[in-house]
Amino acid sequence: MTTPDPSLPWDTAQAADAYRDRDMRLARNLIFPTVLARLGSAVRAGRTVVDIGCGTGALTTHLAETRECTVQGLAPSAAMLDIARADRRHPLVHYRLFDGRSLEWIPDGSVDAVVCCLVYCTDPDDDRLAALTGEIRRVLRPGGPFVLADLNPEATGEQFSTLRYGDPGTEYADGDTVPTTLRRLNGASVTAACHYRSVPRYRALLTGAGFPQPDLDLPLATPPDDGAPPAAEARVAPYMVLSARA
Repeated sequence: MTTPDPSLPWDTAQAADAYRDRDMRLARNLIFPTVLARLGSAVRAGRTVVDIGCGTGALTTHLAETRECTVQGLAPSAAMLDIARADRRHPLVHYRLFDGRSLEWIPDGSVDAVVCCLVYCTDPDDDRLAALTGEIRRVLRPGGPFVLADLNPEATGEQFSTLRYGDPGTEYADGDTVPTTLRRLNGASVTAACHYRSVPRYRALLTGAGFPQPDLDLPLATPPDDGAPPAAEARVAPYMVLSARA
């Protein structure tokens, strides 16, 4: 097992290399379909989507491939974007480095949808996230969806197939640093720091930016039909998906 310093920043080359070969089965099976469902008809050919914190570009290219929309993938990590540009190029995808707070180059009300996947949990700074959420609200067209997927704060300590968010038996409060272990494709794992926020805190970030109360989805895996014991992700949702419209 590989266990770097839990305070490992997500914008380092070491974190990017670990993230490059993470096991994404749960994210692809649970987050991606839920995000697409919540985007609905707002995202289709000819529409523009911004993927905030796109990382290595997995969701970014999935959106372009499945919906034939133009996607701008943004990340504050140059190392992550280097991997995205190398591994996940697509003619409808454009990657850009940004500061995690401002979308100043995007005009008001010019974007059809915004997605943000597993980003808020990596940032300890509520003020920065509040500013970013306000910017997301500003750039969306009226009625445009914002879909935010993140680790489920009600599932800390659960050992899922590909991850564990927090230590078993430990209770976390808003602002706490949470060691998060991600499984890699080679069977090893990497541990990095995430930051706990309760569901009400997430809701407050969205409503504080002018969004209405968001809808909450807690997608579960399908239990096996052979009578075998269900995996943890069939009993407890590893992720939550919040969605609201501008």
